[in-house]
Amino acid sequence: MAYWNAFYDCGHYVLPYGKLTPDFITCEKKMPKQKKRWIVIGIVLVLVIAGLILAANWRTVGKQMANPLRGLLGVQAVAKIETVIFKVQDQIEQWKFDLGLAEAENPFGVAASPIEGSPTPASQVIPPTQTESPTPTENPAEPQSTVDPESLAEPTAIPPTLTVAPSPTPTGWVLANIEPFGDLQGEGIWQPYLYSLAGEVVAYRTFLQPDPERPYTLVAVVAFDLTKTDLRFVLGLEEPSKTGGPHGWGNIPVDDMQPGKLLAAFNGGFIAEHGGYGAMADGVTALAGRSGLATLAIYNDNSVRIGEWGTDFYVDGDYRAWRQNALMIVHNGEINEKVYTGTEAEWGANLDGATVTMRSAVGISEDNSVLYYFAGPSLSMPVLADAMVAAGAHNGMLLDINPTHAHFTAMRVVDGKLTAEALYPEEMDLWVDRYLHQWDQDFFYVIVKE
Repeated sequence: MAYWNAFYDCGHYVLPYGKLTPDFITCEKKMPKQKKRWIVIGIVLVLVIAGLILAANWRTVGKQMANPLRGLLGVQAVAKIETVIFKVQDQIEQWKFDLGLAEAENPFGVAASPIEGSPTPASQVIPPTQTESPTPTENPAEPQSTVDPESLAEPTAIPPTLTVAPSPTPTGWVLANIEPFGDLQGEGIWQPYLYSLAGEVVAYRTFLQPDPERPYTLVAVVAFDLTKTDLRFVLGLEEPSKTGGPHGWGNIPVDDMQPGKLLAAFNGGFIAEHGGYGAMADGVTALAGRSGLATLAIYNDNSVRIGEWGTDFYVDGDYRAWRQNALMIVHNGEINEKVYTGTEAEWGANLDGATVTMRSAVGISEDNSVLYYFAGPSLSMPVLADAMVAAGAHNGMLLDINPTHAHFTAMRVVDGKLTAEALYPEEMDLWVDRYLHQWDQDFFYVIVKE
């Protein structure tokens, strides 16, 4: 037999000096399997890294990728992908918090001071206790974008800025502070947020820390005085609608898009594919109302109600607009038991109630005089429901979810023009001025009552 005076390369191995034996044949047969195993491991690692990158940036790319993926893979398949992404995002946030790389912070970036006034029910209007009123110019804000109201340019991403604290001496309307869930300074303390041209406070904001398992989960809350403001609803250019059906124009009317009149705007509900929830505005019914669903209704006298279609509302009502979305979260002061069941069919046909993600909701006080908007990252349905009840929502419903769609902006006036300012600077920094342009999805906006 021949001997070899050199090593023989066998894939990842080198045979020692010696005879060429049948072991070499065995090695030749085994190495393709070993190579395949390493290739598979490499692919898995690449996919894991890509998945982490995608999860970390889903807030940025989600809107561009979601719709094409739904057309390619189907609605349910994309919903499952989103569920996985949201779980990965939540795990990343937990790791960051546990390792001390992140901590809970006031989402508005400013300290809150208690407002002098009696601790009355959240919906009660208090007689004025001050003779001097702050004006909008006393509440300057660093602009994020300056927009001509008649411009319909495509929305652009705008870097976030922090809001300067409003004056702690409001007049006329005072809300009782909310008992805090956690220990973060400023939690539950209402801050003056939006003003009428006369200097009256017409909206407050605060935040809550309602999840003991996720101290970094903060819910921003805005409360509007409906005796001084009016709510409006806009059908989007594309959503919600069915194929061949009517749709809206996605614009705030020019008469309402005036500096000093337009106060704020915020997101509507799910797209038609995620439940087919009804919607109507100004006589145009994009999708028919369905019995048993949570509904926000705006009447022709500008009053606002939230309730259940078929129980609290009927098709022949004197409505200016209405929007449905999933089930009632809070109904007549009680949390809906189905909030805790976590089924996909009940909470959007895409994500169950236990899934942790950015969520938004709207509620109203028992006397229908205060409208509440809620939004926050890393929220499950039970945690969101707890925050809504604590703030004073007697009736309330889910709006849209995920960081791309849950969006609220205050409308400031800078150099005589409207400027969009995100409620949640770090979480709502994409297309900040979206509602000052033609937008493809439905939304609400708030104006000063004439």
